[in-house]
Amino acid sequence: MKAILLAAAAGLVLASAATAADTGWTRPDFLPSDALILSALEGSPELAEARAFQRGAEAEQRGLAAGPYETTIGLSSDRRRVRGEGDFAEWSLQVSRPLRSPGKRNLDLAAGASGALAARDSVDDARHQASLRLAGLWIEWLEAEARITVDRDEIAVEQKEVAALRRRVELRDAALLELELAQAALARAHATLAETQGRAEAARSALDMLYPGLPPAQAPSLSEPVAPTRALDDWIPVVVARSHEITIAKALADRDGALARRAKLDQRPDPTLALRVFNERGGAETGAGFTVSIPFGGGGRSATAERQAASASAAEARYRMVARNVEAEGRNDVAKARSGLTAWARSREAAAAAAQATDRVQRAYGLGERDLTDLLAARRQLFDARRTEVSARAAAQGALLRLALDAHELWLSEEEASQ
Repeated sequence: MKAILLAAAAGLVLASAATAADTGWTRPDFLPSDALILSALEGSPELAEARAFQRGAEAEQRGLAAGPYETTIGLSSDRRRVRGEGDFAEWSLQVSRPLRSPGKRNLDLAAGASGALAARDSVDDARHQASLRLAGLWIEWLEAEARITVDRDEIAVEQKEVAALRRRVELRDAALLELELAQAALARAHATLAETQGRAEAARSALDMLYPGLPPAQAPSLSEPVAPTRALDDWIPVVVARSHEITIAKALADRDGALARRAKLDQRPDPTLALRVFNERGGAETGAGFTVSIPFGGGGRSATAERQAASASAAEARYRMVARNVEAEGRNDVAKARSGLTAWARSREAAAAAAQATDRVQRAYGLGERDLTDLLAARRQLFDARRTEVSARAAAQGALLRLALDAHELWLSEEEASQ
């Protein structure tokens, strides 16, 4: 039996190799089309929030490019009375503007560009997080529906046994105790089904609420997992290279670094240039002047520079921490995919062995060589093994799906096609 199962699994992998060559894995057939999924994800609140932050970051980028350097116009008008000469109308006009050095402007542009990049990647990361939630709910729903099938199969078998024993008790060919044992097994099977149906309804309700119109009326069958064609250990650098969390953290670190250098330069204040024209003594005196004013930097500018430098150091440390965490998550994804595939293969073997054992006990019971308690125990072991196989199948499919999503093999939408 083990050899047959391994050969079947190898056949599935070989059959899927052609379709998986591009991405390193086989897309499960129980998923809706990519167009439907992307449409559902685009309408999620996570993406709406991320897009709002992106618009804010782009506005901040424009603001940093422009800077706080604005032209100021001052106009004064008055009358002067000179004893013995009379009254005179006088006025003056001054136009002033601070000057930003090229170095400061370049840093402002760099900070704005890095912030906008982080915001754009945050939109893709929000889509990624929404994808993970969708995938988790989808697998949970399909697992519950698959277990419902197992539960109903158990109920059908136990109902048949109860009916047969009831007839035998009426004919005085079986003890009432045997009927009661069979009825207890049937009641337990019904209770298991009720619990599983509750799980399925909860998962379906969550999907309907979060992704309206996406789940079909009938749950797709939870297919058997297929090992990726790309070696599992080779997925780790792919996950790291395509992580939006890393690019976001790097962009924010670059932004804070630029702002820190900007704050350090700002300890040397910018000069303000002004052009002034005036008219005095009713036009008897006119003139124009040019002025330069430079503020004296105090402790506030130094404190701001130190604070921004500390923020930049924290952002750089955060970037390194995120990079490590993403690599750890990639390794965790690979470990779960590997163990999930192994656990599913073993659980399938266990279910097949339990089915064979139950058949033998059933034949022995029919010949009077085993009693009902042995048969009920064998059946319970069989259906528990089938439920375990369903859970292991779901866990393996969920692990593979998460690995593919973390490697950005699915539902990219706006991401680079080169990935």
